[in-house]
Parts: sequence; structure tokens; C-alpha cells
Amino acid sequence: MPPVRSPELTRMAQQRIDSNGFEWIDTHQFASIRNQAINSQLLTKIKMQLISFQDLVRRYHSGEGFVLFDTETSGLNTFHDDIIEIAGVIWKKGKMPERFQEIIKVNINKINEGAWEIHKIPQETIENAREPSDVLSDFIKFCGGRPLLAHNIRFDFDFLNSNLIRAGLKPYSNDQVACSLAYAKEQNMPGRLSDLAAHYQIDIQQGNLHRALYDVQVLMEIMNRMMKEHEPAEMQYSLIL
Repeated sequence: MPPVRSPELTRMAQQRIDSNGFEWIDTHQFASIRNQAINSQLLTKIKMQLISFQDLVRRYHSGEGFVLFDTETSGLNTFHDDIIEIAGVIWKKGKMPERFQEIIKVNINKINEGAWEIHKIPQETIENAREPSDVLSDFIKFCGGRPLLAHNIRFDFDFLNSNLIRAGLKPYSNDQVACSLAYAKEQNMPGRLSDLAAHYQIDIQQGNLHRALYDVQVLMEIMNRMMKEHEPAEMQYSLIL
């Protein structure tokens, strides 16, 4: 999840919404990454297919499940900055959610001052963390190819794939994604995660926001309430936290 919005982020990932969902290409940034990537041909085009809200509900109740995830990053440049923390939860109907959370070792000097102020992850914790390739490889195994859901999926999905490639790994295998921000906008609800939580009267601990696992847990509760509002009565359920 991006710590703040900026014109830079908007320029970096131009968005086009059509009947196929989300798709974007930024040739300048891809050229920069292409020179660094082992498998540069993988970066010729990155697509995301946005899952409709109704399909999201159907998949949950069919038992397919999906992965809610969030990242904390060293800055806002998707193709240059690093993921510092990544967390995910596998959400299936009637199942206790499986969780993943880990800090990633990055160059401390590359962390933007604004990012330090937001996530407040101790420097020692970052320095003693595992290498990006090890953590990201384990995260991909944890996801098991399931569709990913994030708040502002474009940011987190791009960051995930950029960091995977720079770590010598392949981009995420499933381009079907879900976006709580897009669903909220469709329903004329607030866009920020904290404002959306307030909309649903979800108590949040401000000091824990912008830590990946906590943000994912808040997102789970938001999605639970959003789905309850818009699904048939016979499909309603309670979220296990």
C-alpha cells in the first residue's frame, strides 16, 4: 500500500480501465528495469485483469479463496524502491485465515525519509532480515497462484513484480486481481483505507497503520462488511479473524 499519493506515482503507472479491467504500460520505466532484469522479455507488458465484485463474492463462497496482501516500501518509485515488509492472508470460506508476514533486508540508505516516518520499522530489524529473494520466494509459495487483492492493487502488484524481477524471480503467475479501492469507488465510498474503516465503524489503532499485516487485517474486515452489504442474504457469513 502506498504511504502517500503523489503526482510521481500517477505519472509512473498510467491507468486505462476498459471491459478487460486494468492495463498499463510505462515504456520509460520498463526500459530502466529491462537493463537490470535477468529475464527482460518478461517486462514487455504487464497486465492486470480486475475481478468484478460479484465474481469476488462468488469465488469466496465457492471455496476458491484469494490472498489479501499489502506492502510497506522504501519510497514510491515502483521500479527503483524496495519492499521493506510484505504480508498476506489466504481467505477461504469457513477456514481460519493463513497468514504471512516478514520484513525484508534492504539498503538502509535507500529508504525515503517520509517512508521512515510512516512505517516506523526499526533499522536494526531491517538490517537483520532475510534477503529479498528468500522472502519473496516464500511469499509466492504461500500465495499458491491465488488471485491477489489489495487496497490500490496497481501499486502493490507493480511493486511485487518489480521486486520479484530484481531478485531474479519470475513475476507473479496470476494476473487476475481484486482491488478494494476500485470497489469502494464503484459504490461511492471513501478511498483511503482509514476513511473506509471509519465508514464501516471499524475501530483501528492509528499507531499500527502502515504495518503490512495490520493493514491486511483491517482490509479483511472492510471487505467482509462490504460483501455483506451487497450479497444475497442467503450468502452472508461471518469473517474469522
